[in-house]
Amino acid sequence: MRKPQDDLRYQKTERLIQQTFRELMGEMDYLQISIQKLADRAQINRKTFYLHYSSIDELLLKMQKDIIEEFLAPIQGAKLPRDLEKVVRNCYAASENADAMNEKILCSKGRFPVENSSPSPQEMELFDANYQEYTRQEQPYLLIFVNMSLGAVYRHWVETGRREPMEDMIRLTIRLISCGLGGNPN
Repeated sequence: MRKPQDDLRYQKTERLIQQTFRELMGEMDYLQISIQKLADRAQINRKTFYLHYSSIDELLLKMQKDIIEEFLAPIQGAKLPRDLEKVVRNCYAASENADAMNEKILCSKGRFPVENSSPSPQEMELFDANYQEYTRQEQPYLLIFVNMSLGAVYRHWVETGRREPMEDMIRLTIRLISCGLGGNPN
């Protein structure tokens, strides 16, 4: 039996929902976007939206993950913590070259404090084998720590007008993720 995601109509509607979301993000703050506004603009039924997403937050999270996947594509095979500098540098450089809407999507904060689902096997592939030894209950925290740390530092940098040079932010982000409150890595 075919999955709905394999159906061309499903894929077309998925693209329409995401494109409409991007349009709305260009016109208003994320927190002003509702399922009804999106459905009206896309000329779809609210039920159709719910076939794809359970909420606007889930749509935002999906689009953020898609952007991050694009950022990480050039460094496929990188492993944390060994390649932390490569991962952070690539994310900052890719975001510098991203279009303004992708940046706005990345910097938007949904109504969710953290994602509740367990990390996928693909997400855990980013970590060295010894990190995959974390229990299934611990693995989400590992992924959340890295994602939230990198995302929060980047978001603050963008929101404050990118006053600090990107190289300084890359070094600071690496130091914060790798050493936390422990100080310098040296």
